[in-house]
Amino acid sequence: MERERGEGPNRWDIMQKMDKSVRDLRLQSLVGRELKNRWERFGFSPEWSFRIVPIAEEGENAEKYTVTFYSEGRKAEKRLFLKRYLHPQIDRVAVENEFQGLRLTHEAFKETARFRVPQPYGRLLDEKIIFMEYYPSVSFKRVLFRPLRLSRFFLSGEERESLSRKVAAAGRMLALFQQIPVSVHPTDEEETAEGIVLRYEKQSLSRLRACHEAGLPEALLRKIQKYLLGRLQAKGNATPKVLQHSDFAPWNLMVSREELCLTDFQSFTVGFPYFDAAFFYASLDLLFRYKTVDRSFLSHLQALFLESFLDASAGGIPKEESLHFFKVFRLMHMVYFSQSMLRSDRPFYEPAYAVSCRRFIIDWFNQNLEDE
Repeated sequence: MERERGEGPNRWDIMQKMDKSVRDLRLQSLVGRELKNRWERFGFSPEWSFRIVPIAEEGENAEKYTVTFYSEGRKAEKRLFLKRYLHPQIDRVAVENEFQGLRLTHEAFKETARFRVPQPYGRLLDEKIIFMEYYPSVSFKRVLFRPLRLSRFFLSGEERESLSRKVAAAGRMLALFQQIPVSVHPTDEEETAEGIVLRYEKQSLSRLRACHEAGLPEALLRKIQKYLLGRLQAKGNATPKVLQHSDFAPWNLMVSREELCLTDFQSFTVGFPYFDAAFFYASLDLLFRYKTVDRSFLSHLQALFLESFLDASAGGIPKEESLHFFKVFRLMHMVYFSQSMLRSDRPFYEPAYAVSCRRFIIDWFNQNLEDE
């Protein structure tokens, strides 16, 4: 419904505001109920008052809030993080899966010196809400990507050392995550290697179709498809299974001093070891499109991450047998990033000091497939 110039708010605007107001009142009621009935064991008092504040940077799928709790005299006592999913494709099963990923990994990491996962306090499946510990921190994407974009000119030796330590720590964190027994996964622990390969194939084909719709050359996409499907089918059955985060990247890691916190377990499942490692590695590949990036240092960070991951895996990953999977997954993830970058409904940022997304993507695939 369009609004003519000079008119007041139309019916759609009013309905949206009313719907948001109703949701906020409902949220107040739900937090109050959980505080009274469930959270005393986490150190909350049912006598506390509270204030809910939305976080400005909302994701596409969820609204996010901080909830601050006050004792008598308005003294702030505790704070939690609240995530409420709105997207219809995210159902109660997905919310429960994310909650279990948080719970299991929090238990595995809580005794470590540097690695954290927010403690989950509860979930309301019908409301698609998760309550968890608030972790004051900064996104690792911000800490890492911002200085790297201009690293040819403005990155000091001290900053390079700091980024190197954090990237190496991310590799060790992933290795520790993969040492959690697959058997703890509530639903996917019995999935076979054949089933995992089939899931990867379906994901790849769907994303290749999206790249085709976005206008990438058909010949290039056929070459990518042949490479991915051929190698997934060739050795998938011989690869060990591990827990898989599915979105292990700087935007889901938070930094607080020397600690790293892993978040967003929405796609928590079982998979193969190099899937998550290649995802982090490929996320750094995206920075090569910037002409102002120190390419040598960026390559160093990628190698450091992979080396730290493998060293901390304590021999659990057969390198010679599985290293080819790393390249498979790296290409697979670049297909995912490509279809996201080329979406017509959300144009990707094209700064003057970067190669265009389309040119960068085509050149990247041609370079990484030139020997195939």
